[in-house]
Amino acid sequence: AVVSTQSTGINRKVEFDKFLHKIQIVEEINEQLQILFMQFKTKHCLMVQYERDACVFQYMCRKDKKAILVSSSVPHPECPVNKDITRLQVDVSGFIVESLPDDPNQCSLVYVSQTSMGPGYFPHSLLWLIKRRQPLLLARIAAHFKSIMK
Repeated sequence: AVVSTQSTGINRKVEFDKFLHKIQIVEEINEQLQILFMQFKTKHCLMVQYERDACVFQYMCRKDKKAILVSSSVPHPECPVNKDITRLQVDVSGFIVESLPDDPNQCSLVYVSQTSMGPGYFPHSLLWLIKRRQPLLLARIAAHFKSIMK
């Protein structure tokens, strides 16, 4: 049973993460803890497409002027492994957002991710492309929020 993806605005991740194809809430345990299912797609040489998926818990904690969002892979009966798609193992992924003391309109954003691409063939050139582009996620997040704040 998939809970509404509108409840936390998680679909916004698709707007700034170029590899993320689909995301949905599988279980909402409480306001801070959810189980998510995500599908990722990448293209290699414009013709070959590689798909990966992940089932993760996502935990959000807010205190004072800081927010921490952390995710890690978990098994869940509503997220069975699809034999046609490689399952990612997300060891840890997350953000730490903290408003700057000198300017409440600006913040510090730290992004951490350690993920295993899973078994099977994955071209080194595509892995290199992901390693180069994934850090740009922070710039896309900043541009996204700048555009909706206007």
